Amino acid sequence: MSRTGDEQFGRRLLERTYQPGRMRAITLVPGPPRAAHRDPHAPRAVLRWDGERWKLVAVVADLAAAQARMRSDHPGPEPW
Repeated sequence: MSRTGDEQFGRRLLERTYQPGRMRAITLVPGPPRAAHRDPHAPRAVLRWDGERWKLVAVVADLAAAQARMRSDHPGPEPW
């Protein structure tokens, strides 16, 4: 595959994997990335994918605050 083909493939893969508006929270502690439950009281950066890169939305105190910030404002489906 040519370099241009590789770049197009990578771009398409990102577009499929990360839909614009998708959010994630990363810990703000030294060391390698870890699972969220390993340090639930560590501060977090909440990021949103805009289609090209991750943009900072907020810095929050802990995992619970990050989950509340990432929760959709749209209500779920009607209960049965």
